[in-house]
Amino acid sequence: MIASSIIKKCFPFLAVLLALACRKDYKETDKGSTPLAVSANSNKILLNQKNESADGVVISWTAGSNNGSNAGISYVLKLDLSGNNFNNALTEDLGKAVLSKKFSVKDLNNLLLTRWNITPGTEASLQAKVIATVSDDKGTRDSSAILTVLITPYKPVSTTLYLLGDATPNGWDAGNATAMDADPAQPGRFHWQGLLSPGEFKLITTLGQFTPSYNRGADNTKLVFRENDNQPDDKITVVQSGVYSVTVDLLDLTIEVLETAEPLYKRLWMLGNAVPTGWDIQNPAEMRVDSSNLFVFTYNEILTAGEFKIPVARGNFATDYYMPLTNNPAITETGAQLVPGGDPDYKWKITTPGAYKIKLDIQANTISIKPFTPFTQVWMVGDATPDKWNINNPTPMVPDPVNPYVFTWSGALSVGEFKMPVETGDWGGDYFMPVLNASGPGSTQMKFVPGGSPDFKWKITEAGNYTITINQLYETISIQKQ
Repeated sequence: MIASSIIKKCFPFLAVLLALACRKDYKETDKGSTPLAVSANSNKILLNQKNESADGVVISWTAGSNNGSNAGISYVLKLDLSGNNFNNALTEDLGKAVLSKKFSVKDLNNLLLTRWNITPGTEASLQAKVIATVSDDKGTRDSSAILTVLITPYKPVSTTLYLLGDATPNGWDAGNATAMDADPAQPGRFHWQGLLSPGEFKLITTLGQFTPSYNRGADNTKLVFRENDNQPDDKITVVQSGVYSVTVDLLDLTIEVLETAEPLYKRLWMLGNAVPTGWDIQNPAEMRVDSSNLFVFTYNEILTAGEFKIPVARGNFATDYYMPLTNNPAITETGAQLVPGGDPDYKWKITTPGAYKIKLDIQANTISIKPFTPFTQVWMVGDATPDKWNINNPTPMVPDPVNPYVFTWSGALSVGEFKMPVETGDWGGDYFMPVLNASGPGSTQMKFVPGGSPDFKWKITEAGNYTITINQLYETISIQKQ
């Protein structure tokens, strides 16, 4: 019984020893006598840049033979054009236990064009040779196998692209053409967003060189590749000024030019000795975006005699600027332009110090620079106010005795709406209104609306006693419930 028990307990251990004893002559490197053979995923390959990251060719081979020995087998792969006898071969020492090698479409295409000087579009015969080497106590032995693959390379499109023409920010200066952004995920695809003017443009691949270029094809959505000056030089047409999104696909030879609903800039600043912050590019005075029209920027301030321009970024004098069309025009001139790099360095000039309201529209490229004289009286009208909608006798606000721009009012407001006329007896008069319709007591901004259209109003949702304070110059408002 005791012996039987010992045998049962030891059986698993004995089984393992038996299995190991049976495997003592087995080695993974014992490949038998199967000869080496090489193959590819395809014997005829047409490379396409659209798939440049995909597999171009996959070369695989069998393990080969070590003639029953336990010696390992190492592999070397050679690639060369047929007929070269591998004298200009690309050689890859792959070591042991590697039975395939991949080349991406892009890498294989580059090899064909640069190493073996194959003309794009021409079929090349490429040979792959795998050499299997066995080293043991009997010496070193090589065996090899060769495979032929037919491969047609492509001509890669440019990795850079520029907008050139009088419709673009930098005009016809090929040395300073406007760069597009290459799409990191799609070869041959480029993007750009910015301001285009009425005019024409085409696309060049190299700064300073007018050819090669991509020009207008059958219509404004198609492109043709222009290699020399003897070919037609048709351009893409822009009819009206605006912010556009331009997308180009050089592989499909297509272009998309779409006017966008987004402004080119979300922040702008005032820079110059006419404004309180002067020429401090690190801390210029910021303009205010009109929340109801994101293309419109305003700046209301007491200005001194001097100049100003409008940078699109802080901290660098070499940034782009909005500037007048000529240097120091009369402030009644309404033209504005975006000047890359701020050259030529045009500026607006204030000759009479005082309060001004400045409005820049970057969609229409217009500017309004108007001296501001404060209204001597401002009223409140609406069903939230004590006098309701009585435009002939609205509720008057109280002017500040020291600051002519400031008015206040304190009293009971009902649930309802109100706006602020600057004259009585005329519903079509001018008003101060909220920037966004139905703004409540948390509102801090207002704007002057000539003619009262669009007809925006503040909205009171909770009746009670309120104090309202406005500043006509800075167009601010405070609505505080007591």
